[in-house]
Amino acid sequence: MEIPRMRTIPEAFRELKAADPNTAYTLRAFRAAVNRGEIPVVCVGNKRLINLDLFFAMLNAPSCVAKEKGVNIRPL
Repeated sequence: MEIPRMRTIPEAFRELKAADPNTAYTLRAFRAAVNRGEIPVVCVGNKRLINLDLFFAMLNAPSCVAKEKGVNIRPL
């Protein structure tokens, strides 16, 4: 069983910036996407944790391909 890499919002954003230093995604946009429910989170106490592997998979899935396969992923 593989343990998911769970990160807080700032930690997940740092991982994204490390993977792509020139990303146009900002921390503010990242937080807004979480608040809109576009990025799924798990609440643990007062923290909201993001499954980093799932988040990167969502970024890699083109919305048109996801729709064809019946996957309900909202574009960021």
